Amino acid sequence: MPPENQIIKRLQPLLILGMGRSGTTLLMQLLSTSPQIAFDRVYPFEVRYLTYLLHWALLLGQKWQPGHGWDPVANFNPPDERIGPFPYLNAEFWGDQELWRNCLETAWREFSKVAIAKTQANSKKQPSLLYYAEKIPFWVPSYLRRAMQYRVILLIRDPRDVFLSITAFDRKRGFSGFSRRAEDDDWTFAARFVKLCRERFTVMREQERTARSLLVKYERLVINIAAETQRLTQWLGVQLDAGWVERQILDFALHMTSKSPRESAGRWRRELPEKLNEFFLQELGEELGYFGYMA
Repeated sequence: MPPENQIIKRLQPLLILGMGRSGTTLLMQLLSTSPQIAFDRVYPFEVRYLTYLLHWALLLGQKWQPGHGWDPVANFNPPDERIGPFPYLNAEFWGDQELWRNCLETAWREFSKVAIAKTQANSKKQPSLLYYAEKIPFWVPSYLRRAMQYRVILLIRDPRDVFLSITAFDRKRGFSGFSRRAEDDDWTFAARFVKLCRERFTVMREQERTARSLLVKYERLVINIAAETQRLTQWLGVQLDAGWVERQILDFALHMTSKSPRESAGRWRRELPEKLNEFFLQELGEELGYFGYMA
């Protein structure tokens, strides 16, 4: 065993699990106030190192089938942008399921070394890094839990407000996104959106049952950011600064679709047509009730 001062430290992944327009950018702003949490502090905070490495590692666990463009012949070509599963059937030494997990663990340890070294080079006086934070896609936890320990913040927002925020943000920036398509009207988007909500709420409820998860409601975050910051500070064991986030509001005005974060909570009561509200209640009534959004 190496001496204590030579042990390679591995950052603990801090997963931010939330739908687009549910406050993930605001939460990343808050997490950025701790020097003990690593991630690229560049808006919109979506450089996804962990997701990329997991994508790469999972490729090692996929089963190759003949007939695909990627095959043993392509494997002889110089490296380019194309790569696929290990292109041989019944290979004796290829332990795919164990291999991808071990490779991910090793890659994460090496990434952590780089992140820690770069942080220390920038400031010798900073406290030691503990976490690496990332906004993640909803498919990540089901695979990552097989390979490593992590913490996850479950960021929930009333889906009716998310729906309105997506619509307003797309209008503001002049193009569609967040699963809304250019040809959608409110009803065609709503029909697709509620299906996505059910799928994502299922993942969040599964994660909520784990010991290392924390549910954060967007509404509490924007209405009383000081109290939620204190709760996150205690849970993570790092110091976060709500005041800094409040002072930066104007710098993120382009990201907002309400006059203030506080006014974005419960906007469906003012802006959502009654028929659309009835549709959300019919399609997502159980989920709205579970997370306390029926009123």
